[in-house]
Amino acid sequence: MLKEGFIDQQIKVMATALGKTFFNQERLVHEMTDPYRNEAANDLNKRLLDLLADGNINEAEDVLFQAVEHDVKVDHDYLRVALNFYLTLDQYDDDYLALCHFSRSEAHEGWSALTQIFPHERGGEK
Repeated sequence: MLKEGFIDQQIKVMATALGKTFFNQERLVHEMTDPYRNEAANDLNKRLLDLLADGNINEAEDVLFQAVEHDVKVDHDYLRVALNFYLTLDQYDDDYLALCHFSRSEAHEGWSALTQIFPHERGGEK
């Protein structure tokens, strides 16, 4: 439990730092008032939020990874969508995650995998 608390805190710190660096925002939340520049990112965000609202967390994470790994137009808006997705998951309690057949450790693994995709595959793009 202590380890998970530490990992949760690290995700929040990293998300805050990325939010400040890339988006000039102090805090990222899943309900953003400003739309994404990339229309595909808007569509992805809406689809993820709909899936999360229905409790389909596994499917939502799969959709996120498919979009990030296969869309040639992935940009910082996709990173913003991903940050918001994992910050939203972090707000759910363990019982709700279990009810949705998902776990906090799966969220940590997903976030770690996603952070490996962006710097390596997208880092050279400007």
